[in-house]
Amino acid sequence: MEKNKMAVVPLKKLFLKMGLPMIISMVLQALYNVIDSIFITNMGSDGVIANQALTLAFPIQLLIIAIGVGTGVGINALLSKSLGEQNKDKVNKIAGTGIFLSICIYVVFLVFGLFGSEKFIRLFAGSNQKVIEMGTTYLKICCCFSYGSIGFTVYERFLQSTGKTHFSTIAQISGALTNIILDYIFIYPMKMGVAGAALATIIGQFVSLFVAMYFHYYKNKEIVINFISNFRLSA
Repeated sequence: MEKNKMAVVPLKKLFLKMGLPMIISMVLQALYNVIDSIFITNMGSDGVIANQALTLAFPIQLLIIAIGVGTGVGINALLSKSLGEQNKDKVNKIAGTGIFLSICIYVVFLVFGLFGSEKFIRLFAGSNQKVIEMGTTYLKICCCFSYGSIGFTVYERFLQSTGKTHFSTIAQISGALTNIILDYIFIYPMKMGVAGAALATIIGQFVSLFVAMYFHYYKNKEIVINFISNFRLSA
């Protein structure tokens, strides 16, 4: 039976082999708004105003990432400990709880996206109606479809806790490349403006999520999630 590299690989080698993919993954996740801004700024006469709108939405995007990553770090720590103890039942319960929490977090941002986006943008946009409209459009789409980002951080931690960081990096890069390609298509040929930038972002995030899910369910045999018995909040 093949041993998990977390148990047999020297610590220094693990730091390099696992740490670098994690760093790349987190940097790429934070760059979605930056990439959108680069394309938006060059879209024409409204580019500067659109970029201002995206800047106002950026703190909420960072908050989504921060809460997702914070939850993922806790899941990762618990999973690693339980995997080390070879407590498979606890591992599976933690994984189910992680998915349950990710859905709860998503619901919070969904409600905020539907009812709080415009109020948040108005706090900083002053009386500039164009900035308010563009910022609200962008933020609402990013919040209402934020499960791509939140769900990815959970499945990414499933892969990382078992030492399969290269799979999570592949998933993150897949989403980032999708975002870049769709940004160009939606903003320039299709002239969708900030709505196009937001759609490119959330589609890219969902691509990362689906790729991470594929790797988890087909390559990560150390964590088995039973959606009937494990899919709930568990202490």
